[in-house]
Amino acid sequence: LLMVVFLTVASGCTTEEVENKIPNVDNKEPGVTEIVLNHPCMLHTDNDFAYVKKKIEEKAEPWYMGFQKLKDKVNIYYTPKAIEVTDRSKPGFADPSRDAEAAYQMALMWRLTGDKAYANAAIRILNAWAKINKSMGSDANEIIVVGYCGYKFANAAEMIRDYSEWRKEDFEIFKLWMVGVLYNTCYQYLALHYEEDPMNTWLSWDAPILASALSIGILCDDMEKVNYALNYFYEGAGPACINKAVVDWHEDPAGNVKGKHLAQTTESGREMGHAMTTVTMYGYICQMAYNIGIDLFAYKDNVVLDICEYLAKYNVNPNEDIDMPFTPYNTIKEGWKSIIGQNDPSKRGQRVVGYELIYNHYKCKGANPYYSREFARTMRPEGEGVDFGTLMYTREPIEEGEDKAAETER
Repeated sequence: LLMVVFLTVASGCTTEEVENKIPNVDNKEPGVTEIVLNHPCMLHTDNDFAYVKKKIEEKAEPWYMGFQKLKDKVNIYYTPKAIEVTDRSKPGFADPSRDAEAAYQMALMWRLTGDKAYANAAIRILNAWAKINKSMGSDANEIIVVGYCGYKFANAAEMIRDYSEWRKEDFEIFKLWMVGVLYNTCYQYLALHYEEDPMNTWLSWDAPILASALSIGILCDDMEKVNYALNYFYEGAGPACINKAVVDWHEDPAGNVKGKHLAQTTESGREMGHAMTTVTMYGYICQMAYNIGIDLFAYKDNVVLDICEYLAKYNVNPNEDIDMPFTPYNTIKEGWKSIIGQNDPSKRGQRVVGYELIYNHYKCKGANPYYSREFARTMRPEGEGVDFGTLMYTREPIEEGEDKAAETER
């Protein structure tokens, strides 16, 4: 049955439908790019693990406080809640995401400590879902569930794929499940969007699905799937396409960011709970691409940083008055958005994980992640879900105050 599912999915995504080419990040014409996958190569690499392990052994901050937060989260006796069919309209629809997060955290602890108990706990979760689950629901309900669990399951599996006690046949079953249930949903959505206008959806729906599609392609060593996801980032029909995600660029009235480098997204008129997922999702997509040799972070003069800076500026100090530039825009789904956070202005100040990744990446490149830096400091040590950013993304040089936990969450 698994093989039938696999062949059915594979036959539904031919090379005629998915062009095997990757546009260059310097805005030239698309060209074929050879990618070699040196596993693990999603959110973290072997070099990352070696670097962080050394910092933990030295009890160096802020890595050590991030590690303590991870230790507090994991539970080797965690019991997965795998079921045959999930349903977002019923209790428990978030269980796939929570179980995937737990598997990721166990796998990460194994990588950093070598304790097999954590790896075995992760395997127990991954095997349960692969052997029990057959569907994540239908229509929009399915998209939400798959989008927010796919990349988590994939990253967990990527970290323990070479663990000697994960049976090869179980790993193969897991990959077949990821393709047959999760990737099939990702591809059908990104390619068809329910046969509606591809922009009749939200960036907070499109981007998680894109992150999951990319991660599954990497996990399965499937370059057709990897290239499809990368091409979607550049040229896709929906709002996760970076060239469709930005409504307008603005100058910073406060002058902390020079030039037009505050990017307002198609999600900026909604409440901030949804808008801020943009930071997390683009961070994951770019980090996974970066670890296979494609620098999406640098695309269009750091447009991803521009997006993160706009949202950080608005949310970092929610109790302070702010001169926030905004261009009114029209959405197919909800009509005109005339102010930032229009759906619920009270949600200004929403906290999301992901800013440690963004801040540290651009810091190391010598860019000016001004508001991202400020936002990261309000959440340090960052750590929940699959984003223990203070632990895994902090890189030297350490700036003043960066080795301290946040005094308050503003």
